[in-house]
Amino acid sequence: MRNGHVPGWVKLLGVVAMLTVLALAGCGGGGSGSTLGGSSGGKVGAGIKVTVGSKKDADGQLLAQMYSLLLQNQGYTVTTKLGLGDNKVLDAAIKSGDVDIYPEFNGTALGNYNLPTTQDPQKAYQEAKDYYEKNFKVTWLAPALQLNDSYGICTSQGNATKHNLKTLEDLAKVANQLTLAGQTDFTNAKTGIFPPVAKTYGITFKKTVTIQESLGFAAVKSGQVDVNECYTTDPAIVTNNFMLLTDSKNVFPAFNPSPIVRDQLLQKSPAVADTLNKLAPHLTTDKIVNLIKQVTVDGKTVESVARQFLQSEGLL
Repeated sequence: MRNGHVPGWVKLLGVVAMLTVLALAGCGGGGSGSTLGGSSGGKVGAGIKVTVGSKKDADGQLLAQMYSLLLQNQGYTVTTKLGLGDNKVLDAAIKSGDVDIYPEFNGTALGNYNLPTTQDPQKAYQEAKDYYEKNFKVTWLAPALQLNDSYGICTSQGNATKHNLKTLEDLAKVANQLTLAGQTDFTNAKTGIFPPVAKTYGITFKKTVTIQESLGFAAVKSGQVDVNECYTTDPAIVTNNFMLLTDSKNVFPAFNPSPIVRDQLLQKSPAVADTLNKLAPHLTTDKIVNLIKQVTVDGKTVESVARQFLQSEGLL
């Protein structure tokens, strides 16, 4: 060895080691998991293409990004379309096959199809699940029942003081003097979330303005409107020092998210359900509020926030 001579047994071990490495490389062994365009050898999603979409809201984008990352980790080739559009756009997209999966809320689905709303999360989920399977061949996967991203009515502290607003009962007394800012899916007379609430409390506004939920806070602060639709998980309520009016009668329905998936994809790869169903137990209202804040207030990217959350929860 000292004079440079290499014994024959050492050479033989070297040849065996090299052949072993080559064999592993040929079968994809030792891979570290797939991303877009990467190797997915040996994983359940290898060779299967999936398109994941979302609506424009931050929580929808975060959930869709989580779905994408979980699927990529199982070898699926994923195209992610975040912020694709509103309810109508995503509803049409999953029916047509433009997207295979997107996060939907049970309360939203019931409102979209004029189904009876309920404050019972499990009942709302089952009603939506049954209706989508029967009519659209779309499956609702496991619901995150600890995450309730419902709707509400907000206003500035100044307006709350001026009109003595703390509850929706208080709002009913002065609503005919006020202007509401809300999205179409909130204010629509036939399918909107708010009309049943307005009927229960006897609320009639002087005027209603259609606007994105995220822009409602600025509209109130500038004096263009008096109150705005808001998501109960929106950190802008706190950062803008707004008041969420109390729904003492619990009329706003439950809104718990689920991945909804085209049956055609599940027939091709049932493992999609196993992969995504693991997420639901890890989602809570408090957790999603924190994640939304990181994106909308702290300026972090949806992808980085979603990835860090999945890693912290031991899902990646």
